[in-house]
Amino acid sequence: MKKVLIGIVACMSIMLLTGCGAEQKTMKCSRTLNQNGAAFDLQYEVLYTGENVDVVKSTEKITSDNEQFLETYRKTVETQYEPYKDIEHYDYNVSIDGNVLTSTANIDYSKVDTSKIIEVDSANETLIQDGKVKLDSIKKLYNQMGITCEE
Repeated sequence: MKKVLIGIVACMSIMLLTGCGAEQKTMKCSRTLNQNGAAFDLQYEVLYTGENVDVVKSTEKITSDNEQFLETYRKTVETQYEPYKDIEHYDYNVSIDGNVLTSTANIDYSKVDTSKIIEVDSANETLIQDGKVKLDSIKKLYNQMGITCEE
């Protein structure tokens, strides 16, 4: 009986220390705006467990009748993402269909080598602490960008 009780206590301790049983939740964030004759629709889905962000999925759409504006913006976004292209679990795509530019990114922070992300841009260090992205950090960043989040 004593061994069973010790085993149960040991299992519960491991669960508490490793965070087992923590449920993954979703926070949805968005912002829309009109600027320079273009409509911006920014959507972010943040999957998190406890205080750590697991995955960020973003879809940013820009609608404009100005083809040159969309093409310039496409080049800017591609240049921004280019240094991340060889980092596993950091996936992105930029495309133009008619008068809509769509930029998507899927970053799996639970698997990505965060030190490589910091190597690409040291500013990422403000978001990544001890190899993890904290939910509070991403909320603060989105808030500074005027993006509204709902858990």
